[in-house]
Amino acid sequence: MEYDQSIVRALYKRLIAFYPRAFKEQLGESMEQTFNDLCNEKQQTKQALPGFVLWIFIETAMGIFREHLLLISPGDIMQTILKTTGSSALVSLLVVLPFMIMEVVNRRNFNEGFPFGLFFGLSLNLFAISLILFPIVRARRTAKQDMANPVPTQGNTLLTNSKSALMISVVIILSTVIFSLLVSLGWEPLERLLNDPNSEQLYVFGAPVASQLITIILFSLPIAAGIIAGGPIVRTLRAGGSLFAHPINLMIVVVISFLFAAGVIGLIVDQWPCFLGVPNCD
Repeated sequence: MEYDQSIVRALYKRLIAFYPRAFKEQLGESMEQTFNDLCNEKQQTKQALPGFVLWIFIETAMGIFREHLLLISPGDIMQTILKTTGSSALVSLLVVLPFMIMEVVNRRNFNEGFPFGLFFGLSLNLFAISLILFPIVRARRTAKQDMANPVPTQGNTLLTNSKSALMISVVIILSTVIFSLLVSLGWEPLERLLNDPNSEQLYVFGAPVASQLITIILFSLPIAAGIIAGGPIVRTLRAGGSLFAHPINLMIVVVISFLFAAGVIGLIVDQWPCFLGVPNCD
């Protein structure tokens, strides 16, 4: 199978741009040159290039994630939120990127439209997992630093108190389940809102805004429940406590993260033949 090296090299150059600035300025050019040399060597020896390229892209994406993670340090709440959101978006992009490359390279001769919806769904699920788990991972990693350089302990708030955070998470989960049931059962007020022919509906990207808002709500509520349930865990870890100090909160975090992860795995397994370039795979 012919391989367009110019596209691959351009994509790798863009991928390197995601490294932190200091790292990129120091090693970016040499990494790009090494990649080009390896591609030329594979081509001259007629070795399989697609598998090599995929592995290099995955390895580079993991390196980018690692370098950004090393830059993350504890700070005030707003700074932490911004770092978590940015890191989550970056991780979701880097994980999805190899599959996007496979889609573009292996299906470029089929005259098909690019499946933006598929990769958007993958990115959203990965983004949700990262938003929930990153604060816990970062708190566990920085626990020793916090013990060596103690900072004033933040008092209990509604979201860091174990019982209140647990209750709020449970209420949000129950609200999500009830709202999902109402939508699936065709609750009359929702049906009128979505399907009333006499009402003027605003459409964005070919779908009613009301329908999109409902989807966003159903997607956001479990994320909020996972983040809130993880609040006491993060606070305990920063104080040098155990990850299992709040078992029910941890269970909620694990279950919600597992459901999002199952969505990611299901999409990848379902679309894997398409990523490999199998005709009529849908």
